[in-house]
Amino acid sequence: MAFLVTPGALSREEPFYLSIRRIIAERIERGDYPAGVALPSENELADEFGCTRLTVRNAVGELVDRGFVRRVQGKGAFVVSLWDGAEATGMGFREMVRVHDAEPSVRILSRSRRLAGPLFADLFGVDPEDEVYGVRRLNSVNGVPVSIESALIPLELFPAIEVVDVAVFSLYETYAMYGHEVVGTQEVLGLTELSARDAGLLRVRAGDPAMTLDCVSYDSDGRSVEYVRALNLGDRGGYVYTY
Repeated sequence: MAFLVTPGALSREEPFYLSIRRIIAERIERGDYPAGVALPSENELADEFGCTRLTVRNAVGELVDRGFVRRVQGKGAFVVSLWDGAEATGMGFREMVRVHDAEPSVRILSRSRRLAGPLFADLFGVDPEDEVYGVRRLNSVNGVPVSIESALIPLELFPAIEVVDVAVFSLYETYAMYGHEVVGTQEVLGLTELSARDAGLLRVRAGDPAMTLDCVSYDSDGRSVEYVRALNLGDRGGYVYTY
């Protein structure tokens, strides 16, 4: 998105990088730069403001320090939250792995749209003809694949979710950034045999057993914000129930 910087926007009464920081912050607040989306590159911002990349880097660095922007190596700088400072407290895959001092990674296998249909219309409180967004991901710990997750998300609640880089932000972070922080889940465990395709992704043999986890996540209003079906390898991770 291209912007026209008006002459009055850049104040002579403050350092140039602070003026740039303020303008970027205002764009975030207005939603011009939505949560979960990358900011323009340093080169693009430097061209827009007629300054050096170092000046832009200092401006964005202040927003990083304040928690509104996250730098990701090799990808750029991403808007972390809306201006109310929302942060996710629910723990998704990446958060749980980091608690155990391991390194998580997520590979997006596919993204798609589909009609909710009767089952998911009832679950999400939408019309059967409304669309849901599907994301299929391969989760790894320290480079070793441990699970495959297929998530369905109501687009009525998250109409901008397709522009969020869910390889950078967890889905729980994304929900919180858009005002639907996950506060509870309902989970059902089961067992299955892996198809050849899923076994290949998990680097095991077709027909090997896997644990299934069907999970519905809820926000503070009790509304369903996500349905996930996960395939987990028992010898590469466990499941702990606390009550």
